[in-house]
Amino acid sequence: MSTPELSSTKSDALRRRRGVLAASVGTIVEYYDFTLYAYLAIVVSPLFFPGDDPTASLLASLAVFASAYLMRPIGGLFFGWLGDRGGRRRALLVSVLLMGIGSILMAFLPTYESVGVAAPILLVLARLAQGFSAGGEVGGALTYVYETVGPQKKGLGGSWVAFGTYSGFALAAVAVGAVSALTTPDQMDTWGWRLPFLLAVPLLLFCLWIRTRIEESSQFEELAEKNNVAKAPVRELLRDHCRPLFQVFGVGIALNAAGYMALTYIGIHLVREGGYDRTSVAWTTAFVVSLIAIALPAAGALVDKWGSTRVGVIGMIYSTVLAYPAMLFMEGNGLLVAGIAFFVLAMGVPLVQASAAPLFPALLASRVRLSGVALGFNLATILAGGTAAYVATWLIDVTGDSLSPAYFLIGASIIGLATMATLRGAGYEGVQTHSKSLQSSEHKVESF
Repeated sequence: MSTPELSSTKSDALRRRRGVLAASVGTIVEYYDFTLYAYLAIVVSPLFFPGDDPTASLLASLAVFASAYLMRPIGGLFFGWLGDRGGRRRALLVSVLLMGIGSILMAFLPTYESVGVAAPILLVLARLAQGFSAGGEVGGALTYVYETVGPQKKGLGGSWVAFGTYSGFALAAVAVGAVSALTTPDQMDTWGWRLPFLLAVPLLLFCLWIRTRIEESSQFEELAEKNNVAKAPVRELLRDHCRPLFQVFGVGIALNAAGYMALTYIGIHLVREGGYDRTSVAWTTAFVVSLIAIALPAAGALVDKWGSTRVGVIGMIYSTVLAYPAMLFMEGNGLLVAGIAFFVLAMGVPLVQASAAPLFPALLASRVRLSGVALGFNLATILAGGTAAYVATWLIDVTGDSLSPAYFLIGASIIGLATMATLRGAGYEGVQTHSKSLQSSEHKVESF
């Protein structure tokens, strides 16, 4: 290889790594901001929804958490249009900026005691703004990375976006756990709950700095150069690409149910049903979510080797089989055993998440890719993600069975498996997808 070719190869590798880093760091910030409310639900609920029934107060608070998800498809439509018309880079910048603004607003909200019924109204508005912003983040980041990394590294590249998502969740849990440990219960209820939201400011500034320094994806630049950018990407998506859109939705049901049970509900379950200490549970949750994040790159490498379908099916079967017994061990056996059961159940998440990361954009044409990923994923998030904690709590309240949330996860996993059966070789199948490319470039070392 000549010196100019070697220089070009190194430059491309550096651009790819920088793009993956910007996408994953931005996702950390986005999901740190978005998730704080879930971890603070038990603290926040009586401040904004006072009442004699703590279950009703918690359900009202969780309903506000779920309401943010109603805005996600709307945000997905907007950012899909923005990304498919104006570029992936622009969509990534705007989404994280709006999320940061929403988080700052959350930090300064007055409580019910200060302004009465205006407090929950303002809370809902702030969460709706965050939901709108979140609607563009995952679709934008997955699309950008898919179009930026090398053809045999899309599983690993996409897994770093998922790593950012779960790192954001873990960072939120750490922030809440740290503030809980450093404050008294009265201080936490009065002003301590605001501190994690304020930490979003330096994170936001760093993310904006790094995302302004990335280039547009090569595939979008090619579309723009050929004047082949979709004029009405959402209309084209709904007219010509309904099948892959529904496939993204179906797989997204399983992905969101598994992820959000681990991320937002199990911690609540351990406190309410297991009777464990709130601060200890917060740290346990942070630890388990951190392990999910750490496992994601390995799962992504597995996707590059075996393909999205095989890895995703394994992950969904894993969640289906272990949901009930894992939850059974979370009660009455001490926090150590409960934490181990939590960890065992959560290890299905990296397999499903890593498989979906390159699968979603692979199913859709580049002209409508961001719109399709954002819309399909966010519709699934409404049904199985944002509602997971609410539905799980409601199931226990209605049935009286503390293990009933397991059936929610089992049902969602079965939907995902049924959707996987419709792929029939479509999507991203790792090195098998690009065997011809590998044969023609067997002496070329590929990186991000």
